[in-house]
Amino acid sequence: MTEIYSEVLDSFLDRWDLETVKRMSIGEYVGIGNKDTFCQWVETRTRSLGSIKGMTSIKFGIYERQNPNKKPKNYADDDTYSWLRSYGSSHKEAFKNIKGDILRIVQLSEKGQFGDLDDILLPDLFKWKVAFLYSNERLIPIFKRDVLFKIADHYGLQTDKSTTISQIQEMMIAHKPAHLDVYRYMRVLFEKFGRKKDLDEPAKERNSTKGRRKRKGASKRNVQAQVRTVTRSYVAEQKHNKIQERLKGLLIAEFGEDNVLLEENYVDVKLIQPTYLGFYEVKSASYASECIKEALGQVVLYSHHDDDHRQKKLYVVGQFPPNEQDKEFITYVKSLLDIEFDYLNVDIE
Repeated sequence: MTEIYSEVLDSFLDRWDLETVKRMSIGEYVGIGNKDTFCQWVETRTRSLGSIKGMTSIKFGIYERQNPNKKPKNYADDDTYSWLRSYGSSHKEAFKNIKGDILRIVQLSEKGQFGDLDDILLPDLFKWKVAFLYSNERLIPIFKRDVLFKIADHYGLQTDKSTTISQIQEMMIAHKPAHLDVYRYMRVLFEKFGRKKDLDEPAKERNSTKGRRKRKGASKRNVQAQVRTVTRSYVAEQKHNKIQERLKGLLIAEFGEDNVLLEENYVDVKLIQPTYLGFYEVKSASYASECIKEALGQVVLYSHHDDDHRQKKLYVVGQFPPNEQDKEFITYVKSLLDIEFDYLNVDIE
């Protein structure tokens, strides 16, 4: 099931990578009868990743009216479009500003700077769905305000009119169980506090593989967003490489360049010290527990094959700090395995 959710997300990111969003025209953003617009993808084609039904098209900031002669009173209008007045006096000015906000949402979400999203003018329902789609599955894909406030109350967050969505997301992130990914967690919460009709099963969108190309060697890490094709198309954010480069820089600053090795015998980063060796395995998953599940076997194997007799310390490295559930999992792993092990998070921005 989780793989299918991820395929839906991959399809969206393959269609609407950052460079495509930068080039997006108003007709590509929103338009009558066009199922390939950005807004159609966000609302309809990724509905299984969180429903945003229940609000008019003004949630997009601007929309093309079905009936050009029916102009709503509370918004700015011309012969074709209606839009939020705060975005400008013409549809061209409004779309330029809305597109700027979309790009800001994308960039803030990729960095994990979710608190800065609250001040963006776009309606929360749409804004936070866009944020999730570019968050590397860090955010929890629930966007209905009434459901979010029920969840907040359940976890003991005192809510009022000033409560922000970022506060509720932060609270949900803090309580995400280590054994659940964001999609299973979303379903658990929605089954308790939401309406089952808003839980859409994801459609399978599998793309056939068209052969593989040999991988060439590289002189340095690519930290730019790029599209890869494996068994299906997806956009792979190069967070791993950003984390790896940042970690290397931090270790060099503390221990010196001669003591830090990159990619020796497939180890992401290796630290050499007089009394011990440090093995660092980097993962780009958005939760510490996910990073550990992906990395621990690898880093144990790498240290096992290293014939140096100094003490070996193993580290899994991710972008975000562990929540309380992650910390319990880390404590359990440490108690279970007779190895020097820890999880580290590295701020990549």
